[in-house]
Amino acid sequence: MSLFDIYADYLDAMSIEKERDPLRLFVTDVGRCPRQVALRLTGAKAYPITKQQRYQWDIAEYIEETLMRALDVANLLCEYQGRIDITDRENWGGRIDISHFLPEATDTLRIVEVKSTDPNSFSYVDFPKEWHVNQITVYDHYYDYAGYKRGTPTLTYFDRSGRSGNEPKEYEVKTDFERIRPLMDELDAMRSALPDLPPILPRVLKEFKDGKDRVLKQGPAWQCKPTTKQGYCPYSGLSCHPNMSWNKWGTRHDGSWGGWTDSANLDDVSAWANENAHEALLAAL
Repeated sequence: MSLFDIYADYLDAMSIEKERDPLRLFVTDVGRCPRQVALRLTGAKAYPITKQQRYQWDIAEYIEETLMRALDVANLLCEYQGRIDITDRENWGGRIDISHFLPEATDTLRIVEVKSTDPNSFSYVDFPKEWHVNQITVYDHYYDYAGYKRGTPTLTYFDRSGRSGNEPKEYEVKTDFERIRPLMDELDAMRSALPDLPPILPRVLKEFKDGKDRVLKQGPAWQCKPTTKQGYCPYSGLSCHPNMSWNKWGTRHDGSWGGWTDSANLDDVSAWANENAHEALLAAL
């Protein structure tokens, strides 16, 4: 047995799931695919957590705890892994990573969510990620600031590889809970409708580079990628079977070549638009 295997077995032993209500919703569910959340609530078959995933989570937790200790030494720490009380909804839970006082204004309290990612995502993905904004918006709405002034909630991203040049990125978040409220309502409605499951996420359009050209393809939402392929959903391919194929809708050549060629079937385009367009746009049409 290798040292990594011994380490991974230790992480498995330390991460045994605590008993909890199987129908409990969490702040981290907000903005996720409702079908994925529903499958978790119903105990559907999922891909097992890999040793590599546990290793990555352990690094992420180490980064978070180190930041907490640094704030504590600086006498700025207020709370670590503080529980959020969602009193106006049944059976919801969540914990904020860190809350701390601002060094320049110790009468002001700020909540911080710490995220870690791989070096490629750190360099090329647009931050902050939308579902992280959703998460910290809910935390900010329900967090008890205990009479202190409310600082701007912050998302902090770390490259867990420690690659040179990838300094942590901080993003102050302008929260808008009224935008998030319908997402929580949707999850409440989903839970009430169980065992019926929400539909699979609709397929999306995306441009890809093809040399100097751009190719427009229709394929699965990014959330549907199975975790076995370094993806997102532990149920894709087991308890949920989205259409994972990519269909080319058109090619856009270099500017001197004009616009789109190899166009998609107009009936398909019209059907996709009617399914995905905003109600206001459909009314205008």
